[in-house]
Amino acid sequence: MMNRYLVAVVLMTFVLVGCQPTESEVAYGDIADPFIGGNIGLNMYLQDGAPPPQIYDGGKFPFVFNTVIENVGEADIGPTTENPYVSARIEGINPATFGVTQANLHQSLQEPIRGARKNFDGTIIGGMIANFVFENLNYQGKLQGNDLITLRGQVCYDYNNVATSQLCFKNDIIENVEDISLCTLTGEKIVHNSGGPIHVTSIIQNPLGSNKVQANFIIEHVGPGEFYGRQPDEDCDPNIRNTNKHKVEVDVWVEDPNAYVQCFRLDNSNHGTITLYNGIPQTVTCTITGGAPEARVYTDILTVKTSYRYGQFIEQPIVIQALPQDFDG
Repeated sequence: MMNRYLVAVVLMTFVLVGCQPTESEVAYGDIADPFIGGNIGLNMYLQDGAPPPQIYDGGKFPFVFNTVIENVGEADIGPTTENPYVSARIEGINPATFGVTQANLHQSLQEPIRGARKNFDGTIIGGMIANFVFENLNYQGKLQGNDLITLRGQVCYDYNNVATSQLCFKNDIIENVEDISLCTLTGEKIVHNSGGPIHVTSIIQNPLGSNKVQANFIIEHVGPGEFYGRQPDEDCDPNIRNTNKHKVEVDVWVEDPNAYVQCFRLDNSNHGTITLYNGIPQTVTCTITGGAPEARVYTDILTVKTSYRYGQFIEQPIVIQALPQDFDG
């Protein structure tokens, strides 16, 4: 009985010890990840009281609609950046009914907004905030009674994501048990994604020959909105007939400038556009020839950059209160 008890204690101790993170995981886990991560590029909300919960009819009570955007992802946006197109608009109302023109319901970002940053020591610097303020909205009509309407603030913006992973290169495809601590030629790799709505959710490596590997990676939409190609006339139109929906530009490279990357779905190049039909994840297969054939075993960083246009919105119900007919304000 005592022997069984001792065996149980030893086994339980072994299980508990085996479940603990290793020293390297504790020491390097956060710092080794180059990104903050997350599934959102821009967080958007409405300023308190703009718009107010209720307004009045008769054209006597102007109000403001203030859409606030916070860049919580890790890409810079706006003029002079890689993501120059950023616009906001109000939808769901007839501009003439609110005393404005259609042009008054659309604005473009005039200054760049920096994304969030991760410092070398693992601390995080938050991204910047900007406001789109739509002023002088004023309901002109006269109602017979109160009415409830919904105003939608929509943001359409360029964004990009970066995903990185460590690949293994060897001049002999036969695995050596002594090399496991350095890298392995076959299997799933750890993927790090920058903050934003398009991620590389899986990378699998397979050996093809001496100093040559295949990388299969999955591109997936993980955010709250819709994504589009970066056409000049694309303003995030969600129409089902919009053929520019679900397109993503893809760039693939490794750090070694002497390496060669060739991707089948990118017309045998390392740059091109793919379509995530109906938003469904898509797999891209690339062949990478390492640039250091004299090295017996080494690692290199694979980078996949995705660029796209992104649309998301926020809605606010507003009660329009009917003033008495003889109210002169």
